[in-house]
Amino acid sequence: MKEIRFYKEFGEYGYLATYSNYGFFKDGVFWKTSEHYYQAQKFMYSDTKIRIQNAETPKIASTIGRDRKLNLRSDWEEVKQDVMFDAVYYKFKQNKDILQKLLNTGDAKIIEATVKENYWGCGPNNDGQNNYGKILVKVRETLRTEQEEGEK
Repeated sequence: MKEIRFYKEFGEYGYLATYSNYGFFKDGVFWKTSEHYYQAQKFMYSDTKIRIQNAETPKIASTIGRDRKLNLRSDWEEVKQDVMFDAVYYKFKQNKDILQKLLNTGDAKIIEATVKENYWGCGPNNDGQNNYGKILVKVRETLRTEQEEGEK
């Protein structure tokens, strides 16, 4: 099976990354990147969400979202995969150029090749869970099905 490995928002597959510069609307709110959306959803307080939404870069949004002095929502561990799915889904659904690129990856396995992240990526020993890559594949299949049903 073909594999696509990417890391960060650079290179041929950089558009797959949460930091890539593709914004989207969700529930009437514009998010600059999927990273902005994901980090903001960690919190119930609108002032923190707005700070993250307005962060100049995805790195700044991530830094705010990872600040452990701020209180995470109590159900975060249960909902974080669904939140990431939504971030990726809306990003690709609303940006047709990268939607087509994603669909053109066919049935390739997608791997976030980060050595610092065992949960979302493949980790330093390539034995991480790669949950972000799995979500990209799931979104690809969802959008492909929607596109095929729309053509009927």
